[in-house]
Amino acid sequence: MKGFIRFVPNTLSSGRILLACLFPFVPENLWLWLVLGSGFSDFLDGWVARRWQVQSWQGGILDAVADKLFILCVVITFVSAEKFSVWWLPALLARDLLVASTALYALFTRSWEAFKKMEARWSGKVATFGQFFFFLVVLLFPSGVWFGLFCAALLSGVAACDYGYLFLLELRHRAEQKNSPPQP
Repeated sequence: MKGFIRFVPNTLSSGRILLACLFPFVPENLWLWLVLGSGFSDFLDGWVARRWQVQSWQGGILDAVADKLFILCVVITFVSAEKFSVWWLPALLARDLLVASTALYALFTRSWEAFKKMEARWSGKVATFGQFFFFLVVLLFPSGVWFGLFCAALLSGVAACDYGYLFLLELRHRAEQKNSPPQP
């Protein structure tokens, strides 16, 4: 059974990538169902992986990519449909922008190995929840869109600070290792 279960989290994450690709092309009356389905699959893939102890760093990366891709497709679609302004995106995506910048830095400095060590953070999970909450507010309560944006932006900002702090700690750690004398 465990052999079968280990494929479930990655299948759910892959399904979220499919939902992301479909989102801009489906009728507006289906958007709510795609957001709910994606949010549920995001919760379920992590729960299954932890419950059955089938977590992997590759699965974590796939989950993060699926989340980012789905969120990006939804915000592009919502901005195109004039559900909210493009100027809201930096606040809404603060954490994602910081993580993308950090990933580029890691790529260019050949320190991609550090991403293998990075575990999921509570702040990132809460920020993702805030973004899904915002999408639901946009779709179900358009008059409360400012409240939804405020909540999502606040949670994204907290996560950006948390990830930024980790990034600075890693830079400091690398500098200390580089400047310390070699061990015999």
